[in-house]
Amino acid sequence: MTIDMQTVISNMRALKSKGVTYSMSGSRTGADGTADCSGAVYSSLNTAGANLSLGNTDSLFTDLPSLGFSKTDPPYAYGDIFIFGIQGQSSGAAGHTGIFLDANQIIHCNYGDNGVGIGDFNTVRSYDGNPPFTVFRLAGQQPTPTEDATSETNTKENMDNSGEIEEYSYIGDKLCIKGWHFSSIPTKSNSGDDNSGGGSSSGSGGTVDWNDVQSRAQFFMNVCHDLGIPLNTALALAANAYVESLLDPSALEPMEASGAQGKGYFQWSYAYNWGDVPNHMSRSYEDAKYQINFAKSNSGQWISVGYGSWDNFWKGTDSPEVLTNAWVASWERPANIGNRWATFTSVVNVDALTYGDKSVSVTRARASSVTTGKELLEIYDATNDQKLKTVEVELKSRKDIAKDNPDVDGIEWSGIDLCVTFESPNPFYIQFVRVRSDGVSKTLNVQQLFFPHSSSRSNIGHDYSKDDEFLIVCTDKNGKNQFVRKIIGGLSWSIEGNEVPSCTFTIPIYEAEKFDGHMDCKVIIFKKVFDGIVKTITLNKDEETATIELDHKISEWDYRQIPNNYTVKNETFPSVFCQSPFLYSTDWYVNNDAQAQKEKINYAFSRQGHLEALTKAVSLTDNLWWRVGTRYDRFLEIGSFGEKKKYILSETGQTDRHIKIIGNINISKQFDNIFNVATVYGEKSDSSQVSLTLRECYLDQQQQGHDIIAGFPIVILNPTANREQKNFYTNITKIASNNSLEYAILDEFSINLEQGKLIEKTISMNDVAPFEEDGKTISDEERAKQSRVAYNAAVKQLKAARRYDEITVQIGELPSDLNVLDRIYFDYHNSIELFDKCSRYCKKIYEASDDFYITKIDTTFDNNLVETNTLTLSKELHRNDSNY
Repeated sequence: MTIDMQTVISNMRALKSKGVTYSMSGSRTGADGTADCSGAVYSSLNTAGANLSLGNTDSLFTDLPSLGFSKTDPPYAYGDIFIFGIQGQSSGAAGHTGIFLDANQIIHCNYGDNGVGIGDFNTVRSYDGNPPFTVFRLAGQQPTPTEDATSETNTKENMDNSGEIEEYSYIGDKLCIKGWHFSSIPTKSNSGDDNSGGGSSSGSGGTVDWNDVQSRAQFFMNVCHDLGIPLNTALALAANAYVESLLDPSALEPMEASGAQGKGYFQWSYAYNWGDVPNHMSRSYEDAKYQINFAKSNSGQWISVGYGSWDNFWKGTDSPEVLTNAWVASWERPANIGNRWATFTSVVNVDALTYGDKSVSVTRARASSVTTGKELLEIYDATNDQKLKTVEVELKSRKDIAKDNPDVDGIEWSGIDLCVTFESPNPFYIQFVRVRSDGVSKTLNVQQLFFPHSSSRSNIGHDYSKDDEFLIVCTDKNGKNQFVRKIIGGLSWSIEGNEVPSCTFTIPIYEAEKFDGHMDCKVIIFKKVFDGIVKTITLNKDEETATIELDHKISEWDYRQIPNNYTVKNETFPSVFCQSPFLYSTDWYVNNDAQAQKEKINYAFSRQGHLEALTKAVSLTDNLWWRVGTRYDRFLEIGSFGEKKKYILSETGQTDRHIKIIGNINISKQFDNIFNVATVYGEKSDSSQVSLTLRECYLDQQQQGHDIIAGFPIVILNPTANREQKNFYTNITKIASNNSLEYAILDEFSINLEQGKLIEKTISMNDVAPFEEDGKTISDEERAKQSRVAYNAAVKQLKAARRYDEITVQIGELPSDLNVLDRIYFDYHNSIELFDKCSRYCKKIYEASDDFYITKIDTTFDNNLVETNTLTLSKELHRNDSNY
């Protein structure tokens, strides 16, 4: 196994540039944005091909020798690895490790720099108390950096095999990835010699027919490729060399009036400026390489005359024609530069040339640069490391990366932007492999784990009802935790169904620096957790306090949107909201009750936030809701709820089932926005051919005997609907309600509550009308399904529009297994107040059961962290048999 220490150090520099922070409790390798000293070294060794299990400082004493390292004495050199401590006693905080950049400077991940830093070895050792240490060197390899080892300037050597994934998605069977992977162009050193002055020359440049200009041009390009010269720069040099020497390295150029004479590929300069070129004028690979390389190093010949700089010419980012003009004007310097590119292309078929293993085409988008070899995407099963698929990647131009790394030759053509068809039942990971033209493979391990269809997590997670403590945990983007244990004046939160809970508390101002916008923040407080995201931070300099407002983490579901016009047909809630593109992330546990697992979704979502999509989906059902609670983190429930819990809410009682009422009981009667007759319509076109209608639901009810929701019959409200424009509509009675009949839904319970008064309202539901998918014609069956969707949604609106009584009671500690939308027994002795001004039907409903729904929970902890809760109770949330 060969370990390239330049690749090892390149990875350490990459960790530094990414801002990896120091932590011994995270991934340790930089995968989650945190690393420690040994984790960074192990990660960097593995990037270079070591394939070691993640160990610690102590295990390096045995792992390094297994790779070919041995102990070495000073002076230390680039690539040597040091370990502080004694073998067997240097794990954890007892040891430290890093890599030498030269005899004195080291690069290491450390607590003092809070990440990867560069420092003096002896200084670092003195700070650590001058511990004993050992230095290892890789056998047979003592590389030296191409420049000052401590320099922050990136070169192709220290950037070799670097890259990252910037964006990715895995939706359905489409895996899409955007990022970059750079691998330096190989430089060959083979030599061949042919001093005969004619015939052919073979070597690294290949066989040459010196009587054929196309063959001479190909030989020139091969030499430039071996020297690592960018494609467009090589073409510009070839165009100039053709005019000066007809691409013959042994050419003796015409005598100038001054008596000076040029020799070899390029325009003459004074002979003494060419060193010993006269002794290198044969038709051989080595002589051609010498001449081109000498020109490449002779920057003093370049003058700036408006065609760009010397450095810009060797980057090769401009077109071959522009670079040709730049060379002749700034380096050759004739009185008239002419058009050497046109002269060259008139005799040489540029598109027939090859460069490395690629064809040259000055018209294709990638002509401005080239990277040799093949780039491969490899996909592996994360459960057994078996390779599942290999895909060849076409590299893209990344001018932004080239701009950030101006001294890295060839880095522009390192972009990755592809989508592949792929599906796996198991989690999988990927890596990018560059197979260079010289056979060397460069592997980029991107540390990204993909889950099947981005499914929700399978474990419910930590149960905070067992944590009897107070602690606020702030987690930054790199997974680093900070803790707050003091608040001022208590804290509070509020939870309702289908709503994002919020929490507020005040802390000393010196603790405010631990918080930041959109930061994960858990409030763990005596068997409960508020799992939040920082929404606002308000500083009060007069009182030296900071008020923190959190939204529950369910709010992050609206950070992502559903793709445009994403249709869902006849799918259940688990199949939709437990995987992408509806699930926010695999960090979430989504629990669906039995009703949610049976309910079907038929809806065309479009650019809605994930939470907005979820709320819309449950609103189109008769009795489904979503809720979050205070027992688990990132835990979402979808269902009909209404579970009857064992507790009794009362003013007295001593059993563990009793929850004592400790404050006043308030009753609020709500009569606003009441309606009990709903006319439903929806129209998508003037011809009404895709109009929404309740006709199919009506037929199910009246003629086919299918069940509809009890208490919500469909009736014909008007026999002659839309008389004004009736003649303008196509007469398709079975799908268009406004041709003859108008249907409405009655809420019998609400009608009784309102003493028999009918209160009408029209409900428009254009967004649930039948829709086409993949160009298929809308079927009658499809219209019937959407008719039922509209009916269920209207029933839910009717229920929400009833008069209702809200009862608020104050209690002490709330049991951890109680949540909003649960039902609880309310033992209230002064129940006559509930019946005041209530109809006989209303009294009958209240007398039938003492079960009430919890519709809202307001939780408060005072300055002494004593808990009180205000429960809002309602008799009606859903209609079921026990309510009659």
